[in-house]
Amino acid sequence: MTKMTEDQFIARKKRLVSAARSLVAGQQGITVASNHVLGCLYGLGDEWVERYYEFKEYRNALPSDIPIGSERLLWEFNKLLELDPVLANLEFKYRSRLMRRCCEIITNYC
Repeated sequence: MTKMTEDQFIARKKRLVSAARSLVAGQQGITVASNHVLGCLYGLGDEWVERYYEFKEYRNALPSDIPIGSERLLWEFNKLLELDPVLANLEFKYRSRLMRRCCEIITNYC
């Protein structure tokens, strides 16, 4: 992988802060927002993913058969209702940890 420039590093940290703010502000659902944060962390490097491991842990906890984001629009309503309790339980379990880590990101890199 090519080493990023200082300008790229700064831009990627700004995107990370923006994604963290989106999660804290509730502009996106917790699952979509945490995936966005995780993508930003990967863009900064593996050490960032390890430092903020909760986002990867949450993503890995999501069963692969549960649709997230706009994919949900393609699913039958009754099937969504059947699967939503699983998603809601995972969101409840991880919400405070993800929010706390997002607040740390905002505080440290804003």
